Amino acid sequence: EFMLTQKKLNIRLYSISSSQKAHPDEVHLTVATVRYTSHGRARAGVCSSFLAERVTPNETLIPCFVNHGKGFRLPEPQEETPIIMCGPGTGIAPFRAFLEERKATNAKGKAWLFFGEVSAKSCFFYKEEFEAYLADGTLTKFSTAWSRDQAEKIYVQHKMLEASAEFWAWLEQGAIFYV
Repeated sequence: EFMLTQKKLNIRLYSISSSQKAHPDEVHLTVATVRYTSHGRARAGVCSSFLAERVTPNETLIPCFVNHGKGFRLPEPQEETPIIMCGPGTGIAPFRAFLEERKATNAKGKAWLFFGEVSAKSCFFYKEEFEAYLADGTLTKFSTAWSRDQAEKIYVQHKMLEASAEFWAWLEQGAIFYV
């Protein structure tokens, strides 16, 4: 009876951070655990802390569903359409999947990734993967911004402004810009 009085939790949506072509039997998620203090009490995100603390990879089954984003798609692999991706924080998730997909399909066209986080030392998600994609040509350019590694805060928009002439040239070449 008590449970009937409780408010139903809202759905938690996460972007898939893996390509089905690269990982046919898996779904990868990029999740940051929400933790904060409110009114002197430690709080944690219901779903993010569950995933971080109670899920054992490759063992725990989690009920889920896929909500397909209709317009958030890569160009066809044979097209030479350039792409620019901007994924600060865990917003990097779909772009990791995009790069895995581009590599798996030998996609043509240039790819530029902007990634930003608090610190390169503690929050450089998928560093080795992105560096490998840069080395093998899957990724053409990789721009990073760290907001706490130096006295002056630097964000992805600062990196875009620094490279504005080249950024604009890519757009004039028909680049698709994903945020």
